[in-house]
Amino acid sequence: MTSTNAPVPKTSMSEHLLMAAYWIVAIVILAALVVLLVYFHAFGGQKMSRDPGDWGAFGDYVGGLINPLVGIATVTLIFLTLMLQRKELQASLEEIRSAHRSAVLQRFEQSLFSWLANYHSLLSATKSKLGGEGRQALTTMYEQRFSSVVAMQRHQRAEGLGALDEEEAKIHLGEIRRASATGDAEEKGNLSNVFMIALWGYKEVIRTHRSELDAVFRTLYRLLRWIDTSELDDVQKWHYVALVRAQLSWIELVFILYNCLTPEGEKFAGLVNDYALFDNLEGAPDELIDAIAHEFTVSPPSSFAASLPPEPWPFNEAAFSSEVAKAKRKLPPTA
Repeated sequence: MTSTNAPVPKTSMSEHLLMAAYWIVAIVILAALVVLLVYFHAFGGQKMSRDPGDWGAFGDYVGGLINPLVGIATVTLIFLTLMLQRKELQASLEEIRSAHRSAVLQRFEQSLFSWLANYHSLLSATKSKLGGEGRQALTTMYEQRFSSVVAMQRHQRAEGLGALDEEEAKIHLGEIRRASATGDAEEKGNLSNVFMIALWGYKEVIRTHRSELDAVFRTLYRLLRWIDTSELDDVQKWHYVALVRAQLSWIELVFILYNCLTPEGEKFAGLVNDYALFDNLEGAPDELIDAIAHEFTVSPPSSFAASLPPEPWPFNEAAFSSEVAKAKRKLPPTA
């Protein structure tokens, strides 16, 4: 049979103090009654005196016994009153602080979502000279200028090994990556060269589309930086950065990764590492991006990224793993 007993509510400190005050008053009244009962028990058989001196003696008797108790009770009640007022003042101050925190957090969230909306507006307005708008424009720039397939095709031509179509480039790049992971120094060098060609292609995209892309990623960096330097605690910072991260598409993360490998984007790498912005990049459809993400999630590492500029390599394992990043910030793991 399921119990339906409701949990007993906890008694507050104010209620304890009030109860103590009731008991003190009750004890004083009871003591006064006891004093009177003792007196009348001892002298109750006599006639009531009309002598003022007898009544003065009676008053001295009662006052001598009761007054100390009343004095102690009075001091105790004053002390309890001060404690109760102090408790109520603390509660009031805590309510004010809580209301202030709520107001600050509400203003923060309003600014956050306004800023995030501005970022999406800038992204949606992005146009590519190669075709497309918004995220499609980024995808077009990537596919035509610095994808791993395009970089592989350019590498093949640069080596004088003939042209490769898209499917052949994917197959050949996969073979190079697998050989590189086994320790083949020549293929590791080839994989690094392919990546350098992709990075060069990214820089070319930025050069020809700077007016479209500068504001977009600078706004995103400033947004994340603003969260990171706010007065929020680490749990709240992680929460809000995670909200932003959840709205970043794969193609945006690719642009951020390449951006962090340039002098203009090196500061962005610190935020990437702190908040695991590349947590979902492993298993990416781009061999080079997947190779870099895999680099920091395997043991032992393949050392592919170690041979790539810039030096030192800007990313660490926290950039690709939320659990590692949370552990470094001493945050509780994901439930």
